[in-house]
Amino acid sequence: MKQTTQQALTNLLRANSMTPDTLDGPTLTQLFLSQMRISLYGGESSIPMLPTFSKPFGALADGVPVAVAEVDDQEVRVSLVTFRGGQAQCTSQDSFPVPGRDYPAPLADLIYAVAELIQPLLDQAQALALCLPFPVDFDGKGDGIIRRFPGTMTVTEFSQQPVLAALQAELQDRGCPPLPMTLVSEPDAVLLAAGVQQPGCSRYVGLTWGSSVDVGFAAPGSIVLRWRGIPGDLMLFDSGLSQAQCVPFGQVDFSKDRDSYAPGKDLYLKMVSTDYLGEVYRLVMIKAAEAKLLSFGCSRDVLSLRWLDLDTLAEFLTDPEKGGTLAHFCREPEDREVGLAVGQAVLDRAAKLLCVGLASVLQFVGAGRDPKAPACVGLHGAAFSFPPVKAAWEHQVQTYLRDTLGLSVTLCYGENMLPTGAAAEALYSR
Repeated sequence: MKQTTQQALTNLLRANSMTPDTLDGPTLTQLFLSQMRISLYGGESSIPMLPTFSKPFGALADGVPVAVAEVDDQEVRVSLVTFRGGQAQCTSQDSFPVPGRDYPAPLADLIYAVAELIQPLLDQAQALALCLPFPVDFDGKGDGIIRRFPGTMTVTEFSQQPVLAALQAELQDRGCPPLPMTLVSEPDAVLLAAGVQQPGCSRYVGLTWGSSVDVGFAAPGSIVLRWRGIPGDLMLFDSGLSQAQCVPFGQVDFSKDRDSYAPGKDLYLKMVSTDYLGEVYRLVMIKAAEAKLLSFGCSRDVLSLRWLDLDTLAEFLTDPEKGGTLAHFCREPEDREVGLAVGQAVLDRAAKLLCVGLASVLQFVGAGRDPKAPACVGLHGAAFSFPPVKAAWEHQVQTYLRDTLGLSVTLCYGENMLPTGAAAEALYSR
């Protein structure tokens, strides 16, 4: 790449907070940490800390089948989970597009979909676990009210509606036998699953990265001053990272936010969610075309795009010469260099911001400081199914968490991590 082109590209990436000097990790980590502390100690911040009133760990019960329903902003999934020798066996799996994603729907429609899918499993199950990625205000008695849904969903009539009570009423109307039920958050389910898959670690954290983003962690309940009556032993929390506002927005982030579902909200989510990474790349490439960093043909092709998903970007980064649409657009070597540099910068920024959020949680709970006792980080979400995204994440873990901050962590991946954790929660944490 010519020196003038390289300099212009660097200036473009700097304007979009994608260079080291605009993405200072330690400073951002302290900003996140301060927001967490404000929230945990009773103040208002953009990162709400939500206690789930769940115990971190207990003894697994082998051979007890649990019906698990997982709901996110894409679909409703159900499975029958049984532990045998500490391993989860998932059977009778089914799924359905979640109500409220492609059309407005009341909470009752979502509950109806869960009941419809899980009813056939209840004659075999001895307990039921419902797992949600949305921020939930738990009531300390096993139930909770969804605080808000993501902007990609339009769900109504959920305010002041305890979720498990609604599901229990729906199942009762269907004549289903009453079963012990529990409500568990997605990041906490991942944390619990990591404890099942890698027992014996000193501390556990659960991180989800897909269309939604959050971190679950264990901390003393007594540190939260505004919730009286919380016992002082360890309990699980959700970090509410997706709502963080203390992030270094760039030029394209402002334009994307302006045209989004909720301008000025969920800024962190809009920079790291798998729903948006392809679009961030497309908008930066448009800026590259305007700065004449691309050939006429490539610029024309890029400007013709109206939407770009992460699959298309990942395909190009995996095989720059034959990787689908973007490889066809970037046929010239110079265009390919720019396209690859922008793609890597987009993924590196997202991975760095995820590491910043994780680092703030690890530092708050004092995990990962001892090299001989690394913190175990359970990982779940669509992002880790894309090799370029996973590679960018692991690179940032090494260069930022381990080398820069000196934190010792072990990464724990698992396909069945979410139902494993949710079922574990139903079996032993109440």
